[in-house]
Order: sequence, then structure tokens, then C-alpha cells
Amino acid sequence: MPVEPQVHEVDYLGKSGKRKRWVIIVVSVLVVAGVMLASTRFVSSIFSKNDKSDFSAYKTLVGKTTKNDYGQLTLNEVMIDDNQLLLNATFEPAKGMNFNYQVFFFPQVLVNGQDYMVRNGGQTIAQSASTYTIYSSVKMRDLPKDEILQLKILYNDWNWEKPIEEPWTFEIEASQKQLQEDRKVIAVNKTIKLNDGQEIKVGNVVSTPISTTVYFETKEILNETIDFKILTESGKIWRPDSSYTLNEAHTKWGVRFDAQYLSDKTYKLIPVTTGDIELGPAIKIRGK
Repeated sequence: MPVEPQVHEVDYLGKSGKRKRWVIIVVSVLVVAGVMLASTRFVSSIFSKNDKSDFSAYKTLVGKTTKNDYGQLTLNEVMIDDNQLLLNATFEPAKGMNFNYQVFFFPQVLVNGQDYMVRNGGQTIAQSASTYTIYSSVKMRDLPKDEILQLKILYNDWNWEKPIEEPWTFEIEASQKQLQEDRKVIAVNKTIKLNDGQEIKVGNVVSTPISTTVYFETKEILNETIDFKILTESGKIWRPDSSYTLNEAHTKWGVRFDAQYLSDKTYKLIPVTTGDIELGPAIKIRGK
């Protein structure tokens, strides 16, 4: 079995109440890596010229290049999704620089001057010996709903452990006008009791042409990680692509489904473990 490029993800919220970064190293040959790898594959696919889906209405073309001692970085495109930014960049290492697909950049993104990041994931793909594509998926909480967002993107982290003193920096405007028009928010506001006695409250389900996210919260830290799967009206099952905490207390969560857009009249949300074992009763919701 060929080994595909690795995917790295960094969580920015620690349980101690202080801001921490926990590194999750994901290798495609591991079975447990399927969900996160699928998520980053999706990021690379929506920026691919071969992708048949049309996401152009949600993209901001940038095409700006900056240089430092490490090499030249070009920010190609930015896409805004619900509480998520997707980035596509091209890196050309400086002569003599030891670089390969196992080196990752974790960009810091400020939105309207504020830091909303909760998780940062990325993938490096070699296009040639001197050119690499850098994909990033930056999960956020409470992203502003302004039609135009002011973004400051700093590639200031080399493999997470080494800061870049003169980071590649880009300041751009990105529109989410079309996303807001196509965004569907379903108010659920239902509390269910899980098999272990814990209770969770599902607040909203937010769906865009790029992804669907289930937002839920608990009164205490969960006994185990909870995902949701979605059963559609036509009998199809959607399985999640990523699950992540939204606050330092680990009581607010998002479960994201890539490339799924709510279009049926009714759905069922079913709480499950990461191993797809059902944890409690299903919640029936109506689409829009």
C-alpha cells in the first residue's frame, strides 16, 4: 500500500483553561486516521482544477507572493465556510533548504483583528523537487458575519515547533456574501440523554454548499468523544469528517461533514462513538 502525504492538525484549546496547542499527527496508513485524512483530502479537492463541483462563488483569488530566508510563498486562494477558512498556497524553498512533504505550516489567521482559531490542520503535497502545495483548514468559533472580512494570515510556524522570525504575511479582504445567502441554519435546541447518563444539547445545524456542521454542548466534560452521523430522508448515512472543541472547558463542540448540503425535508441526527457505536436516541430535524 503506497504511503500518502501526512496530515497534521493542531488543537488550540487546552483543558487547563490556558491556550495550548496539541498536535495530532495523522498518517494515512492508520485506520484511525481515515476521518481527518478525508477532511484534508476534501480541502485539496475543492481547490483542484479537476474538481467538478463549482465553489468559485465562495473563493477569493489572491495570487500574492512574499519571500524570506526559507523561500517564496504564494497565497493562491482563500475560501470562507461556516466557522472555517480554507487556504491554498504554493511554496518554493530557498536553494539548499531541506524541505519535503513531511514539513508543515500552521498559519495564524486574524479576522477583523481578532483570533477565533480553535484548530489548524494542514497538508503538504510535492508538485516537483522545488515546488509544494500547502493546504490549510482553519477551524474557528463565532466567526463574524460581516459580508467582507479583513484577514491577516501569517505563516509563522515551521512544523509547529519552530517559529519563523520573519513570517510570510498576507493582508486581504475576503467576501462571504454568497456563503451567507446559501447558508442554512436549523435551530434544533433539543437535549437528549446518552446511554451513560450524560446529557447533551444540540443547538444548531448549519449547512452550506461546502459543509454541514452540528453544534452541541454539555454541562461537563464528556466521558468519551462524541460524533454524530446523519440519516437522510432517502436512507443515506453521512459520517463525520471532523469533530473539535469550541471552548477551553471542552463543553462546546462542532461535528463537521464535508461536501454535504442539507436538501431533504427531514433528517435524523444520531450520536455515535468514533467507532460508529450508537450512544443514544436520534434527533429528528427538518431541513429548509
